[in-house]
Amino acid sequence: MPNVILDAPIEASHAALAPSNDDRLVELSRQKPALATFLSGFHNEFGNPVQPTIGLVREDAIKSVLTVTAFGGFRDAVCMSAVIAGQTRTTIYGRPRGILHSNAFDVYPWFPSLEFDGRITALTPALYAFHMVDELRPQSKPALGNRFLNNGDFDRPLLDSLMERWEKCFATGEQSIQDRRLFRALDMARAASRIPGGSDASEHDAGRAVALWVSAFEIMAHDETRSDFGRVIKLLSEVEWSRNELKEQDREVKIRDRFVPTNLAGEVYARLNKVRNDFLHGNQVDHETLKLEKCQKSVLSFAAPLFRLALTAYLGLRWPTEIPSANEAALFGEFVGKRMEFRGPQRDCEAAILCADNVRQTGESGRADN
Repeated sequence: MPNVILDAPIEASHAALAPSNDDRLVELSRQKPALATFLSGFHNEFGNPVQPTIGLVREDAIKSVLTVTAFGGFRDAVCMSAVIAGQTRTTIYGRPRGILHSNAFDVYPWFPSLEFDGRITALTPALYAFHMVDELRPQSKPALGNRFLNNGDFDRPLLDSLMERWEKCFATGEQSIQDRRLFRALDMARAASRIPGGSDASEHDAGRAVALWVSAFEIMAHDETRSDFGRVIKLLSEVEWSRNELKEQDREVKIRDRFVPTNLAGEVYARLNKVRNDFLHGNQVDHETLKLEKCQKSVLSFAAPLFRLALTAYLGLRWPTEIPSANEAALFGEFVGKRMEFRGPQRDCEAAILCADNVRQTGESGRADN
């Protein structure tokens, strides 16, 4: 994955994403010169060397892990934990933070052969080819640039919870329909959070991304019978909100022929759903269709933090520990620190949603100020 560079590996029992300088890869490259040639060949479009992130699976991994779906689920958990954190902070602070688009976690199509004999293979729905590794000039995607990620660039409570579900779903053989639904939703969210077009991006690209986001929500909100707008609103109502502004159901959304109380998060999702319907049903869609009325920002800016809040409800992400007594000062201090670390990403997502209610002011010069 040449567009993202990790400072440390992210591991599960049978799989990992690791930087190129990981000890295991260094040792394997020493034993297999063809792998060393492959890994050292990556550059960006200006010829600067790139150290790609590498996916690893244990040689003795069980069969349920040795599938594209299983490794894809692992990658999607890591990817969305980074993308949600990046898009949330970008919405709050108004400037890019971290990883914004899931293309950064796309897998490079050429692989060394299993024998590491100098041959490389590309096997995709569009290409089936062989070549030699010393003739390859691998490059990261120019539209994305390269991003360095450290621990602080991930939503760690979300990632830890998703890793637990990945272990249960793929590594223990205890897969449930809820787990399958979760990883299908993550796959859809990854598709939704791809960069919506290049330098030629238009409202059509944004509308398609909105449609994919709504699908990700509806997959998670399925109640074994069906899924629709009302069931997503119900899922969001199960979030244990941290901020007082979102604890009150102070507005309404229309579900079929009745109005249902909700909060700002539900109202934002209602707009996301309306844009999806307009786009897919052929109604008029332009850049103004995508904008929320008060903040004048694209509703697409709020999809990732809103999806994290839906995941909060789906995964039951709640701080479970009882508060230590006041006379246990050391334990109490540690407790407060861990609780803040756990709740921080959700509070960030809620802060991002609250930005939807910020009225955009226009100064005398005509410049819009947030």
